[in-house]
Amino acid sequence: MEYKNILYEKRGEDKAVIITFNRPEARNAMSVAMLTEFNDALHRAADDKDVWCIVVTGAGDKAFCSGGDAKEFLANVEAGKISEIEKFNRFNLDVWRFMEKLRKPIIAAVNGYCNIETIQAVDLVIASEKAKFGLPEVTIGVSPGAGITVRLPRFLSKYWAKYLLFTGEWISAEEAYRLGFVNKVVPHEKLMEETLNLVRKITKNAPLAVGATKACVNLGGEMPIDEGMEYQLKESVLMFYTNDLKEGIKARFYEKREPQFRGE
Repeated sequence: MEYKNILYEKRGEDKAVIITFNRPEARNAMSVAMLTEFNDALHRAADDKDVWCIVVTGAGDKAFCSGGDAKEFLANVEAGKISEIEKFNRFNLDVWRFMEKLRKPIIAAVNGYCNIETIQAVDLVIASEKAKFGLPEVTIGVSPGAGITVRLPRFLSKYWAKYLLFTGEWISAEEAYRLGFVNKVVPHEKLMEETLNLVRKITKNAPLAVGATKACVNLGGEMPIDEGMEYQLKESVLMFYTNDLKEGIKARFYEKREPQFRGE
């Protein structure tokens, strides 16, 4: 697919890809076209054995992604095409679920205004000190969608989730860090540098083990505790069939060197 609304940069030396929402003139709002390209890029990265980590960010200094494209919504409403809005929202649900199931860590590098819906399925969040987080849907007369009303109370208290959902208020990066859904706040000009430092910390490890760990948290965490424990055990045991585990043990305990993992 030829991308017009996103940028796709593969960084071989970091075993990573950077996907950039590239509609800065619209605060990187998620249009149907951009979501389609984003979905394609995610699958492209998923299928690339040389990509062990995915970074998502926004073009420009104003916004990471402000959420769904309100102009497209209004055009569909005025044309009586509510079914197109439902179709778009179902597509959103599929994309976020794919991100959660993808066995590669996804890091959001938030550079500006960020609708929390757009980071609900990432694994880690690094925020510029200029970043703002919110759910402004109720301020324009629609309830927040894309699954955020289900996910948000699971990683915040239900009271803070309702506060953000009910008020539409934008909060600072520091407040988001205090609430626990931002891992680190960094100077604006160091956002990508700090994000790539985190990428390197992750990609020096065995990618199959990292992927299994993500699955245990995201999928196992949705199961009843006994079922989740059994799922975690199976994932862990499968790692003992990998060449990476043999390499890790030999390197760390016998040869006293850094392991050279290959994802095998």
